[in-house]
Amino acid sequence: MSAISDPSSLFVFRDVSSRSIAELNILAPLAQFKMGMTIFKQGAKADVALLLVSGKLGVEVESEGAKRAVGQVHPGEIVGEQALFSRGAVRSATVRAETDSQALIIDWDLLEKAARNEAVVAIERHLLGTLARRIRATNTAIQRLWKETEVPSDPIEKRGFGQRLRALFGTGRL
Repeated sequence: MSAISDPSSLFVFRDVSSRSIAELNILAPLAQFKMGMTIFKQGAKADVALLLVSGKLGVEVESEGAKRAVGQVHPGEIVGEQALFSRGAVRSATVRAETDSQALIIDWDLLEKAARNEAVVAIERHLLGTLARRIRATNTAIQRLWKETEVPSDPIEKRGFGQRLRALFGTGRL
């Protein structure tokens, strides 16, 4: 694995003092992942998120035995953030290192213990921005699929919200 990368080079820390970055490096040392390593497994308990510092991660989802690549994570991006907003959550995707990679591990302890550290505050702002972008992308995808879905013979207004979603995504029975 290559030398330890410097988190301070990430855009998220552009306005953060070197003192706060140094403190962050002590509180959340970089984790290293070898190429091909599974970092998060779909369905496993979710308790931490990662802020990728170097390398590249691949994200895939398995459904009904089929696996589909759904994205990549690049330096400066966060993955696994749902673990920080929903205790007891499970992983919605599998994440693997596509190259040797390094990441900061973000957990509840870090967010609580270092709440006054400006690097942690920057991570929290970045987390909120990441969530907002992903919610927008999901809403856009749902709306696009909704428009493409065949109109059933029975009026859609008579269906409940859950029935419309099941019809849209093809899960469950009508």
